[in-house]
Amino acid sequence: MKNLFIVLLAILSLGASAQGFQGGISGGLNAARIDGDGHEIYGKLGLNLGAFASREIIRDQLYWQMEIKYTSRGKYQGPTRNFFGIEIIDLRYVELPLSIQYLYNDKLQFEIGISPDVLLAEYYADENGAISPEFANDLDRFGVTAFAGINYFVLSKLAVGMRFNYSIIPFYKFDAYAIRYRDSGYFHDVLSLNARYYFSRN
Repeated sequence: MKNLFIVLLAILSLGASAQGFQGGISGGLNAARIDGDGHEIYGKLGLNLGAFASREIIRDQLYWQMEIKYTSRGKYQGPTRNFFGIEIIDLRYVELPLSIQYLYNDKLQFEIGISPDVLLAEYYADENGAISPEFANDLDRFGVTAFAGINYFVLSKLAVGMRFNYSIIPFYKFDAYAIRYRDSGYFHDVLSLNARYYFSRN
């Protein structure tokens, strides 16, 4: 998987240098939770790192963008008034986000897209250390999330922003589907703060 990441990074870099393309690198911090398990706090912090290439659809306004990104999701639940233990689920993914972006006034950028992903590694723990929960062997290794975001160019080649990701399909399905789709399994729910640096920008 490491070699695949290097190859795709090279492809994005070459694409970004081609006529009409622009590209660069991105990184940031995720705050994640798992929707469907009863805990509501975005307690799991993790990094995301990646590269991207984009191209104009409508000059200086509308773009499409492809990315490759390493990201950490899951949950962290510490002691509360009603919960006395610690619960950690750390899931590491490679994502391939595809998005449409609208640039307003050369400063404010809005984005919406979908992101197929592949589960690379997982770690589970409670207050006593590493554990192996029953559902671990039943996680879907391939998934897809939808996302929306907003970015602001603080410099001509540097943008900072926020992205919201949510699973389109549950990454773990319960044995029997509930009446409501959102009650049928576990869904990723992630807020990201990101910085994006462009090697070249039209």
